[in-house]
Amino acid sequence: MLIFAIGTAVTAVIVAAAHFVLSARAVLKPLFAEPTKGVLAVSAMRDLTWVMFQLHSFVWASLGIAVLLNRLESGSHMIGYLAILIFTASGIGNFAALRRAHPGGLLLLFAAALSAADIWFN
Repeated sequence: MLIFAIGTAVTAVIVAAAHFVLSARAVLKPLFAEPTKGVLAVSAMRDLTWVMFQLHSFVWASLGIAVLLNRLESGSHMIGYLAILIFTASGIGNFAALRRAHPGGLLLLFAAALSAADIWFN
C-alpha cells in the first residue's frame, strides 16, 4: 500500500520544514544575537553551528522522500529499516533532550511507525 510511504514522506517533510524554520527563529537567532567571547564569536563557528543544527532537517526530509521513491521503484526494505532507525532515534532523542513530550518527537515516532507499516504491508 503506497499510502504508508506517502504518509512517511509527508510527515518527514513537515517535521523537517517546521524544525528548519522554528529552530532558526526560536533557537539560533537568539543564540547568535547574544554577545559572546567564546567559540561562537568566530563567524565560521557560527556558520558551522547553523549547518550542524539544520542538518537534521535535511536528513529527515531526504529520508522520508527516499522511502516514497524506494516504494515507487519497488526497492528493498533497507531504506525503510534505516528510516525506522533514524526517525525512532531522533524522536527518542527529542524526548530525552527536552525531558517532556514534544510535537516534533511525536511526529518523528509517527514517521517511524509509518515506515514500519510500509514494510509490513508491502
